[in-house]
Amino acid sequence: MTINTPSFPNPAAGIDTPSAAPSTLTAISNPLHAPTTQQWSFGVQHQLLRTMVINVAYVGSHATHLMHLMNLNAAPPGLATLLKVNVNAVRPYQGWGAINSRETSGDSNYHSLQVSANRRMAKGLTFGLAYTWSKSIDIASSDYFTGDLPADTSNTRRERGPSDFDRTHVLNISTIYKLPRLTHVAVLSPVVNGWELSGISRFNSGKPFDVVMSSDVAGIGGTQNQRPNVIGDTHGPQTTEQWFNRNAFARPASGTFGNMGRNSLRGPGINKFDLAVFKTFTMRDSKLRWQFRAEMFNAFNHPSFTTIGTSLTTSATAVDPNANNFAVVTDTRDARVVQFAIKMNF
Repeated sequence: MTINTPSFPNPAAGIDTPSAAPSTLTAISNPLHAPTTQQWSFGVQHQLLRTMVINVAYVGSHATHLMHLMNLNAAPPGLATLLKVNVNAVRPYQGWGAINSRETSGDSNYHSLQVSANRRMAKGLTFGLAYTWSKSIDIASSDYFTGDLPADTSNTRRERGPSDFDRTHVLNISTIYKLPRLTHVAVLSPVVNGWELSGISRFNSGKPFDVVMSSDVAGIGGTQNQRPNVIGDTHGPQTTEQWFNRNAFARPASGTFGNMGRNSLRGPGINKFDLAVFKTFTMRDSKLRWQFRAEMFNAFNHPSFTTIGTSLTTSATAVDPNANNFAVVTDTRDARVVQFAIKMNF
């Protein structure tokens, strides 16, 4: 009777039935290349009136050798089902589960139109406006987040899509306004006059995301960011009960990958106004100065949604779009916050 001795290359050697949950590994590829970025831009600046300056620019970049994750030990799709064996028996490296390797084979592209307008202080008013219309594309936006693992390790170009952090439109507006003199009454002037208003407004498009299935349909040894087939219009009512069309997805055939592209859906954007009113008081015959501030964050209490259920419950034959809060908004950013502060300078 011959007994196989387990070894590091195959710790399951001598075991008739490979473990249902073998150990996983984290690896670093060899060689590692230095990430490289090429950037370019072209801009025009023009003074409008005496106090206004406008900038218009095109900004772009291309990056290569970016780090991302690859599972080196994913089973060939559908092979375990075809051979009627445990999926761990057909992994490239026997005896191990997922081997997530950090590699430098990623790349990205970024293109943007950037517009800004700035008004210098005049008649008590100054403001700045910055708008960006852009698109960032890559095959993975993280080298540690397993949600960026490509499902099909033999074709990472299937993962090419909008970056996780991509926002199509970003508009920021900031303003400071010194209120004019409101009274000439000497006893009221120190309290009524000298107030200033400031505000920051932010309007951003939502970030991209995609739908992932809850089970290993392709038979590669893990869900590994497997996406379903798209069978209809994914655009939904964008309500808290259903942000996207939950009925637009179907289960791919066993042993195959779905046709849904990475990050092909868009989440909620940001619509936020922060306001502040403040005044600086000076003590007579003293160097002591103090400032009173009243600030409101999300002043109009506009709801900004964040987390959406994206896990599609998947069985051996179908999907259940009504389970697991699928397409439901489950979290929001902070509601209105009001705070008062006093700052002293001496």
